[in-house]
Amino acid sequence: MADSGLAPIGERNPQEILDLLRRRFRPEAIKQRKVGGGRQVPYLPVDAVIERLNKACNTWHFRIVSRERDIMALPRWDPDTRKSIPTGTIVAVVIGELEIPELRTRQAIGVQALDDGSGEDLVKGAASDSLKKCASLFGVSVDGGSP
Repeated sequence: MADSGLAPIGERNPQEILDLLRRRFRPEAIKQRKVGGGRQVPYLPVDAVIERLNKACNTWHFRIVSRERDIMALPRWDPDTRKSIPTGTIVAVVIGELEIPELRTRQAIGVQALDDGSGEDLVKGAASDSLKKCASLFGVSVDGGSP
């Protein structure tokens, strides 16, 4: 065991891994983003999730199971009516799979709107969203605790 009372990486058992994954994040790791109605919601950037996986797990693997484009009705600002109206928007849809060998595998979907000129960056965003959702199914969350 290391000085912290935890087994070193490579020797952790499933419960130790879960306990580490479910720990609360430091406030500075949590970011805010605006959503409808001008509200702010907390979120974890993908780099914070990856850092948590690296520090908690003996090893982990993420892969993209499928990737496609679809059209979804998303609220978009209409300057003529000065309202948000549902508009058919092309989205990147990624199904990802996160494996933590001691805890098995979780799959989740990630979706990002593909706006004009956005290119592949939003496909990467959909993959990042999928990874974050997969990690949340193991207990990694803004609030900490169980999924």
